[in-house]
Amino acid sequence: MPSQPNMNLGLSPKYLRLILVMVMALIPTLVDCSINKANSNHSANYEASTREILDIATGRMQTIWNMKQRIFLQLTSKGKSPLGGQAPSKQEVEMETYHLMYELAANLSVVPVKELEDPLLRRRVQRLSKLQLQGLRPRNYEQAKDLMRAMRNFVSGPLVCTFEECTTRRPLAMYPHIVNKNMRAKHYEDLVLNWFSWRRAINDKDTAKSTFIDYVRLLRIAATYNGHVTPSRTWYLHYDTENFQAEMEAVVWEIMPLYRELHAYLRHEVQVTYPKADTKSDGAIVAPVMDQILSQDWYPHQFFRTPHPSRQHQLPSVHRRLEEVLVTPVKINKKAAEFFESLGLNHISDGFYDRYSRRMNDDEGGPDCKSQVYYFPPDVALRYCPKLDYKKMMQIHGTMAELQYNIYKRNLPFGLDTEPCPGFGSALAETVVLASGTARHLHRLHILLNESLTEEQSLNRLFRMGVHTLVAVPQYFINDKFLVDVMDGRIGVKEYNCAYWRLQDKFAGVQPPALHSSKDFDPDFKFYRGMNPETSNTKKFLSEILGFQFYRSFCLVSGQYKPGDAKFPLHNCDFYDSKEAGDMMREMMQLGASRHWRDVMEIATGERKLSGRGILEYFAPLFTWLKERNKQLDIEPGWDADDLCRKE
Repeated sequence: MPSQPNMNLGLSPKYLRLILVMVMALIPTLVDCSINKANSNHSANYEASTREILDIATGRMQTIWNMKQRIFLQLTSKGKSPLGGQAPSKQEVEMETYHLMYELAANLSVVPVKELEDPLLRRRVQRLSKLQLQGLRPRNYEQAKDLMRAMRNFVSGPLVCTFEECTTRRPLAMYPHIVNKNMRAKHYEDLVLNWFSWRRAINDKDTAKSTFIDYVRLLRIAATYNGHVTPSRTWYLHYDTENFQAEMEAVVWEIMPLYRELHAYLRHEVQVTYPKADTKSDGAIVAPVMDQILSQDWYPHQFFRTPHPSRQHQLPSVHRRLEEVLVTPVKINKKAAEFFESLGLNHISDGFYDRYSRRMNDDEGGPDCKSQVYYFPPDVALRYCPKLDYKKMMQIHGTMAELQYNIYKRNLPFGLDTEPCPGFGSALAETVVLASGTARHLHRLHILLNESLTEEQSLNRLFRMGVHTLVAVPQYFINDKFLVDVMDGRIGVKEYNCAYWRLQDKFAGVQPPALHSSKDFDPDFKFYRGMNPETSNTKKFLSEILGFQFYRSFCLVSGQYKPGDAKFPLHNCDFYDSKEAGDMMREMMQLGASRHWRDVMEIATGERKLSGRGILEYFAPLFTWLKERNKQLDIEPGWDADDLCRKE
């Protein structure tokens, strides 16, 4: 037997004990190193597998983008694609997209996100692994699409007979026919007749209510696939906020003092114009009249008086000068593109207009046609409305903002090449819409002689803008809150109608024109439009509020808004040619959805929450006038609505 080595090595027991302590201390470190190495290998494997999944999905998405390109190119080719063969239908594109997103989410849902070291990869997985309606199984998804089609038909389908017989006249659609009739109506009885007729038509055999109930059931099912116990977490999916509704409500209360003053003034005008409405001096405004107010925001023959109604103070007509200066819609498009070039953003070349710009036919889109942006990277495209007027000029500036956004985010990987939350892109577009409509910008375009309106004209314009914005914002919130409260079970089926009217009372001072019961179902047509997550009331609310926040920031950094300086008010700010504003806009656009929307908004606003400050500062002169005028008329702002909804 060989002799054992001498382990003592001549060291004293004291030193042996010290070495033993050191070795014992090193053991966990050695184990941790082994574990870390194993974890690192696992992370690398997870990342490689995840990238492979996403690469395959990107290839499939490119096929879908190619289909969209063929559809766009066919639009001016009499049904045949210039690429050869028949272009696919929108329904085919929609179903291909659904199958891709559904299968991709299923694959990504098992990826251990925390194990991924690459932050952009983590973000892609988080964004693509949870879905809204596209998370439904095929049969449920088809039903959801059918229900959305039914609700669209409530709005645009010829369903309404406003007379006893429909034999001599064709039935009317709520939009645009009845909305236009209401806009021009002179008699209260006509408004009420139209209001009831549409609701009777869509609620025949409880159609509207049962459609809504079925749709909510599917929204709840979609939430369960995301693991959301509270269904509204899926509705507010990409806002990624614990209680987003509370944040929206806080903004409504922030601007409420201004809204109450406007409501009080409009209520007085209703009393003068429609005595049969029996509007109380401290009461709510009946819904048919409030609908008319919203439709008349820019109508030249509105029933309510502007602050300075005499002819000499009316807003200057720009239509003739628009035709003389800008001549064609193409020139308007190029002028709108120049706005962004002045900020230092992308130049839109003549080659783009030749290859990827298409004029809508004169019979498309109706009287209120809107330009559209198509996204099929590496290219983007534009279909523009051929109409030439002040409203369309502002809208095309918003469309060009969307075009710029698409050009920047196409450089991001699939899944992050979108806005960080619904409505964010529209909020950026809103800033340019506001700037392009100012007297300062119209003067720059040689459409107005002066770069500012008279004080009286400016107040009249702010009043019109106030009706357009301030009356609409609470309605977006009410429609959103009603849907979400139903989804989350805070409102039961038997309470639907009365709960809806309680919200109208609380946040808008609006009531039904007559006693209604819980058996009725009275939401307005914009409620049904907002059932589609892509056109939700949530999205519209955010785009308005955040749009004014962005506008304020761009105007401050450009020096075109100087608080306290009457020569540079916010409502006449044109941040054209501001490289500082352009830098902010470009940085936000380039990020796409790679960062949380609060991180992105902070670049421009320095804030991480929605705020009504932009709206309050924009409408500050109107707020001052309303308070003074209401005091002169002895009008008290606020309301106590009649209890016109009873449980049965």
